[in-house]
Amino acid sequence: MTNVTRSNDSLAAHAVCMAASFRDVLRTAQFYTRDVSNVDGAGKPERGVPTLLSSLVARMARLADRFMTWSTKTIISVVLPGWRKLPSPFTPGMVGAVSSAIAENSLVHNPLFNAYFFRAAIHITERYSEPPYLILEHRVDAARRLLALEPTPNFLAQALITLVENAPIARVGKSKGALQPFENTEPNVAVFAIACVTLLFAEEGKPIAIHDEDEFFAIAGALILPRLKDIALMIDKRDVEGLARELADIRDIY
Repeated sequence: MTNVTRSNDSLAAHAVCMAASFRDVLRTAQFYTRDVSNVDGAGKPERGVPTLLSSLVARMARLADRFMTWSTKTIISVVLPGWRKLPSPFTPGMVGAVSSAIAENSLVHNPLFNAYFFRAAIHITERYSEPPYLILEHRVDAARRLLALEPTPNFLAQALITLVENAPIARVGKSKGALQPFENTEPNVAVFAIACVTLLFAEEGKPIAIHDEDEFFAIAGALILPRLKDIALMIDKRDVEGLARELADIRDIY
C-alpha cells in the first residue's frame, strides 16, 4: 500500500501525518540547536567577549548542527534523492495536480500538495529571513487533509486560508533584503500568498522567460507586497470568494 486515496480517516492518512510529525521533531531539535549555537555571539564583535561556558555550549551546538545536517543529507541522497526537490510550479496543469493531490496518501513519496507548499515555504522564508527558521510539515499535511473534506471550486483561495490557519511557519529569523514582507504581515500569510500566486501565474503560462523558481517567487512577492494587508483581512474573515477575486486581480496585473 504505497499510494492510497482512501478517506481522510484511513490508516495511510494517519501514517503520512505521523511521518511528517516525526520529521518535524527532528527539525525542531535542529532549530533550537542552531539557536543555541549563537550564544557566544557567532563572531559578532558587538557581543563582546563570551564566557567560557557560552563558548563551549555554542561550539558543541555547532558541531551537533553540522552532524545533523550531514546525516540528513546523506540519508536522503541514499534513500530518496528526490525528497527535497521543489515540484516546479512551471509544470503545465500544476494547480490541478496539486488540487487533486489533497486526497493522496503516499507512504513512500510526499503527497504533491505537501511537497509543493512545504518546499516553497522553505525557499520563500529563506529568501526573506535569516536562519534559524522553523517550518512544520505536519501542519501542511493537516491543511491538506482538511481541504480533502471540503472540495471547493476556488481551490487556491481555500488552500491559502487553510494553510494560514494551520500556521506551518512556526518561526522566522531576522528579516533581510530590500523587500521585508514579514515586518508588517504575519509570515504565514506572506509566504503562502506568494506560493499560491506563483502557482496561479504559472498556470496562466506567465513566466515566459523565467526558469528559476526562486526568481519567480521573488517576482510574485514584489507584486503582492502592497496587497498583503487586504489578503490578510480576507483570510481573517474566511472570505473565499473575495480572496479568489483578489488572486484573479493579481494574476491580471502580471
